Amino acid sequence: RTVIVRAAIALADRSGLEAVTMRAVAAELDSAAAALYRHVRNREELVNLVRDSALTERGEATATGDWQTDLRTFTHGLLELHFAHPWLAAGGLPTKLGPQAVDVVETAMSLLTPHPAGRGQKYSAIAVLFELVAGFARSAAATQPLIADLAPRPGEPDADRDEAAGDHSETINGPDFEAQRAHALTVILAATCGVLDSEQLHTRTDP
Repeated sequence: RTVIVRAAIALADRSGLEAVTMRAVAAELDSAAAALYRHVRNREELVNLVRDSALTERGEATATGDWQTDLRTFTHGLLELHFAHPWLAAGGLPTKLGPQAVDVVETAMSLLTPHPAGRGQKYSAIAVLFELVAGFARSAAATQPLIADLAPRPGEPDADRDEAAGDHSETINGPDFEAQRAHALTVILAATCGVLDSEQLHTRTDP
């Protein structure tokens, strides 16, 4: 099953989550689709496994007692994971939360232990955090191909000059993109802290 999931992740990275089908993954493994059904019931289960397995790549966030610093570290790791695998933000919520997804939520809750907000308010804040991470990842994934299309091709005007100065990967993954990531992190943390510190929500959620 692990081999199947790894092949599916590689396929999703190349072609998107919609390309992950039992037949396509079987072709990646030089196997028949029927062979996959011995290990995975259907495509829905495969997609859930792929999404959950990808979460193992997130950066570790250990509680230090400083919830703001810990939340920043946690959010940064989650953002980097979604930028690396933008298909994680596609297709809506998984039909079933796997062990890694549950662990992500539990980790976020443990990092927020020092904050005085109630559990319900913390869950609301985490939900906002997850949704914004997914939103920024979707936006970045949609923007990068457009930027790449604007880059001159070899033989086009200015292409030789740009080749001498360096390729266009800097445009897509360089300072501008890093600035976008930093902006995304700032916005996500501001929104999450806004929910955590909301007096109005405090009166409406469980302590």
